[in-house]
Formats: sequence, C-alpha cells, structure tokens
Amino acid sequence: DALLHRPTPAPRNARQDIPDAVREVLKTSAGTNGCVALLGDKSFMVSPSGKAFLMYAVSGRSWITMGDPVGDPGPGRGLLWRFVEAADRAGARPVFYSVQPDYLTTYLDMNLAILKIGENARIELTDFSLAGATRQPLRYAEGRAAREGLVYSVIPKADVPAALPELRAVSDEWLEHKQGKEKGFSLGYFDDAYMSEFDCAVLKKEGRIVAFANLWRSGDHDEFSVDLMRYRPGVSKVLMDAFFAQLLLYGKAEGYKWFNLGAAPL
Repeated sequence: DALLHRPTPAPRNARQDIPDAVREVLKTSAGTNGCVALLGDKSFMVSPSGKAFLMYAVSGRSWITMGDPVGDPGPGRGLLWRFVEAADRAGARPVFYSVQPDYLTTYLDMNLAILKIGENARIELTDFSLAGATRQPLRYAEGRAAREGLVYSVIPKADVPAALPELRAVSDEWLEHKQGKEKGFSLGYFDDAYMSEFDCAVLKKEGRIVAFANLWRSGDHDEFSVDLMRYRPGVSKVLMDAFFAQLLLYGKAEGYKWFNLGAAPL
C-alpha cells in the first residue's frame, strides 16, 4: 500500500493535498460518506491497484479511520489488514469509526470489539413526492416559502468560489446563533477549498442567499446527500423544512435512488 501523508495530527488550518488516486476512486464509488475525504484533514492509505483507499487521523496513540474502505471491496479488505499492521508497527492502536455492516466479518476476524453507535437513515427517492398526509408538513413549508419569496437553486461547482464570501457570511451567522464550533473529521467545516469541491444548493430571498448546503453525490449516481446545511436565523419559520423538501425533490429529479440523512444515534 502507499501510505500518503505522514500519519500525524494536522492543524485545522493546514489543509493537506488530496491524492489523485483518492479523487479517482470517488468518481465511481458507492455511497456519499467518502466525500468527506475532500475535507483535507485526514491521511490516506491507498491500495496498490489504486482502486480503494482508507482515510484516517491520529489522536494520541490511536490511528482512527473515518468509515470503511472506499472503493473496490476486494482491495478494501486488504487495506484493513495492512492498516492494522502499520498501526501495530508504529505502536499505535487501530480504531475503525462509523463503519457499516459490509466489512463486519473482517473486523470480527481481527478480534476487534464491535460497538453499535447508531444507524444510517435514508429516504428512497424513486417514488418520492410531497403528496399524502405524511408529507403535509413539507408540502405546507414549500408552499409558504414560495409565498414568502424564497427561491431554490443550485450553484455549480465552477461558480462556487465567486459565491464564497456570501456563503461564509451565512455560515458565520449560523455558527454565532448556534454558539457552536466547527467539528471536522466525520463532518465538514466551512473551508473555502472544501466548499469549492462541490455544487452548492441555496435558498435566496430578494436575491440574497439565506441558506445553503454543499451537495454530496455518490460516484455510482445511486445516493445523494448534504454535509454543511446552514441558514440565516429569523428569515422564515419554514425555511429549513422548505429547503429540505426542495433538496429531496432535486435529488429525485437528478435520478438518485437514495437521500442519505446520515447517522441517527441510538
């Protein structure tokens, strides 16, 4: 395996380059969780074939992967064993975080302890609509948002850099309102280079961006998701419900089968 980048903690503002092999794998990989590799805060182990990679970070004496291998499952299983061996040689403890059932037998073969922390929630988009009693809240939100002048659109990746100052202003206002801090590793944080990796859905009112979400798309065009989803407080009581409804309808129109809501803690 090629061990790309030294396995040492990276400061938040010291973005690491994304290897070309990682970008190539993401072009055809299943699921959207691999998109967090483009955050630039992790190290990578790439299979000799270049068809799979592991992303991980170092915390103390632990090497912690973000999820399972991304890409071809065959080379992916080999990466798991090589990751454990490399960590062992470095005197570190291997930890696999936020993994799916796909590689469960391999983790058990490694005599690892398995701890269930939650489940992924997904919405099937193939037949999704806002019709019916269960969708009434989303339908109401979409209608009221339209009456309030909220307009949904998607900024293509190529045009995102020009919109970054306005997007950052929304993000800063959201963070101040939430009194929170950016996280990283398993979730994205607002970074110009990271935001420029994706198309960005926005809601505008009177031509001004009041909400945004960067769009994660699986390489096999099966799954659709969002990472950062931020808004200006006080614009509308239905803003986020309406935004969510528009995202689901957009994902369906784009031909995706699933919308990934992320992990739901137990």
